[in-house]
Amino acid sequence: MADVVVRVRERRGALGLSQADLAGRIGISRQALAAVESGRSVPSTTVALGLARALGCAVEDLFGLLPDVMRPVQVAPADRVVLGCVDGRWVAHPAPADRPADGRVRPDGTELLADPEVLSERVLLAGCAPLLGLLEASWLPTTSTAALQLLARGEVHVAGLHLASDAEGHAELARSAVEAPVVVNVTRWQQGLVLAAGNPLGIRSAEDLRRPGLRVAHRPAGAGAQRVLERAFAGAPVPPGPVAADHEEVARMVRWGVVDVGVAIEPVALAHGLPFLPLAEERFDLVVPGARLADPRIARLLERLSGLRFRADASGLPGYDLALVGQTFGGAAC
Repeated sequence: MADVVVRVRERRGALGLSQADLAGRIGISRQALAAVESGRSVPSTTVALGLARALGCAVEDLFGLLPDVMRPVQVAPADRVVLGCVDGRWVAHPAPADRPADGRVRPDGTELLADPEVLSERVLLAGCAPLLGLLEASWLPTTSTAALQLLARGEVHVAGLHLASDAEGHAELARSAVEAPVVVNVTRWQQGLVLAAGNPLGIRSAEDLRRPGLRVAHRPAGAGAQRVLERAFAGAPVPPGPVAADHEEVARMVRWGVVDVGVAIEPVALAHGLPFLPLAEERFDLVVPGARLADPRIARLLERLSGLRFRADASGLPGYDLALVGQTFGGAAC
């Protein structure tokens, strides 16, 4: 049943019924029911009607055809994927390990784990700011450069950047990727050195990074933090070290003693209770292609960004400056 969405297991679980209970009610074996639930067997009309009656719903609530658009463009190899519809095209991204997946990739197609109508209303938002998890979008943690590349390829709706010191700098970067971009501020923060508890090595400035033998965490090429790290070395080669996937991993590496120091944003250092030495003040902005401002999904996202709930949630987290949140550059006010 590669083209059929089966929701029997979800409905049965919501009612607290075991496979044996449900199978007994409709007069089939538990093995036969398991085959239907897994999509390995197409039920007869009699069985489908019996399932609907036993579960108190319509047949259409249990079985549905998978539309052609739900065979998404796979943007990276993964078994568990996050799905979204961008400019009329469905795309699939690897699902972060700590978040539910929207689907599972199988040899005969993508098995849906969520309602396609719900998925079609979601916004795919790429970037590295932990605050993005508060915006009720499908947040894809990536470096700023990777987020802009995904936006340019039409694989996300919105990209989050902290590569330039001002909105015009971000707009200039975005104009090389998309037409008529609009830059919307989320927050401002300090980025700098995350140090071990108590700063046992006495690191007081960027010059101290050049001490022989100092273990330094890296970020992937294209990450804003990696650029700050390279500037701190003032053209001198950065010693090799482990590469952290995000700001959180930098702080964990320092806290666990894997490295002596790394570059990350101040809010992450504060959250881990670690000393922080600022090196640069930055703004974190969302970049939206101008043509998407009319999309109701984007309008709702920007309304949430400027709303009281987001401000209340974000203001409870230390290290974020929300003075400019929702301020736009390069387009009409949202």
